[in-house]
Amino acid sequence: MIEMQGVSFGYHGGGELLTDMSLSLQPGSFYFLTGPSGSGKTTFMRLCFADLLPTKGVLTAFDQDVTTLGRDGIAALRRRVGVVHQDPQFLDHLPVAENVALPLTVSGQPIDMDELRQLLVWVQMTSHARAMPPELSGASASARLWPAPSSCRPI
Repeated sequence: MIEMQGVSFGYHGGGELLTDMSLSLQPGSFYFLTGPSGSGKTTFMRLCFADLLPTKGVLTAFDQDVTTLGRDGIAALRRRVGVVHQDPQFLDHLPVAENVALPLTVSGQPIDMDELRQLLVWVQMTSHARAMPPELSGASASARLWPAPSSCRPI
């Protein structure tokens, strides 16, 4: 769970980009973030996985104040929050299914093949599971595989 209470963010020397945000992202939910260019989507996402820290307010993730997390704590948080950026970068030498499973592989977690298959069904990519990324059209590689410009997987 990610909670923000009165969270604001601004870069040093500049004005606030995001002001007085309060929200609660519940476990097991999917969220899609959309908006015009320059509206703060990326900044908001970076706050959610502690790539940026709020300049005001309280940001907690899984009942921990993110401002108190050290390097290992932030790494653990990032293993629990999945983020898909609008320009996914695939490894050309791995099939699509292995690219999708790569975060689990890298973190040493077991891959649940049923869940992987369900994800590929959900994004309508089962017929491309063994395809290599260079074989996919641009639309298949990004827009079809990732349903929204920026999204979080279940918390």
